[in-house]
Amino acid sequence: MSEAKSVLRTENLGITFGGLKAVQNLNIDIREGELMGLIGPNGAGKTTVFNLLTGVYQPTSGKIFLNDKEIHAKKPHDMVRQGVARTFQNIRLFKELTVLDNVKAAFNGSMKYTTLEGVLRLPRYWKEEAEIDRKSRELLALFGMEGLADNIAANLPYGQQRKLEIARALATNPKILLLDEPAAGMNPTETAELMEAIALIRNKYKLSILLIEHDMSLVMGICERLVVIDYGQVIATGLPAEIAQNKRVIGAYLGE
Repeated sequence: MSEAKSVLRTENLGITFGGLKAVQNLNIDIREGELMGLIGPNGAGKTTVFNLLTGVYQPTSGKIFLNDKEIHAKKPHDMVRQGVARTFQNIRLFKELTVLDNVKAAFNGSMKYTTLEGVLRLPRYWKEEAEIDRKSRELLALFGMEGLADNIAANLPYGQQRKLEIARALATNPKILLLDEPAAGMNPTETAELMEAIALIRNKYKLSILLIEHDMSLVMGICERLVVIDYGQVIATGLPAEIAQNKRVIGAYLGE
């Protein structure tokens, strides 16, 4: 991994809410094809970091680079177009749409046909819609959900809703995928299936992935490198085995 090029990196990234420094001097570097974990105790600032990286929050200090291009001043929809996709702690599906339509909705930004061509159902409309249908079903197949395409998203079991949200994020053709507690609320069997799915999409798409997760068995079993933050600051970076023995990390989790 050491020779792989940087995909997403930050330089002294920070944000202050009033007098509270929620994140400060954050320097991380996620490399091409890397699966990195962002961990830390509750309230450490992990989701705030995700909100900074995806344009939900604008930083008060520092910079964000995607493929060495500054992106920290962009809005969330611009971040998606640049290649930064994410999921959320609380699932945000279009609950009343079908499973298939949830994935198809994410292709909106890549549609080339005009409004008039759509209204008149001209040939380019049908061609692009057929291609999006095919790609959406392929993404569902990655998660073993192709048979659920016509189901209403709200009727899916919790674990499958999580997978659907990841499939929808992949439909934006990201360079990097940010997963915010993807295993939250899952049972051990669902977590194991999710680990396999994450490894599969990383290998298939050569995708860089950054994930927040409290399930240490998932983190230690799938991440190649870990960044640990506490009170909005990085306190350790390294291999999972190194982090597991780091006294400062252990102290942060145990309150010492």
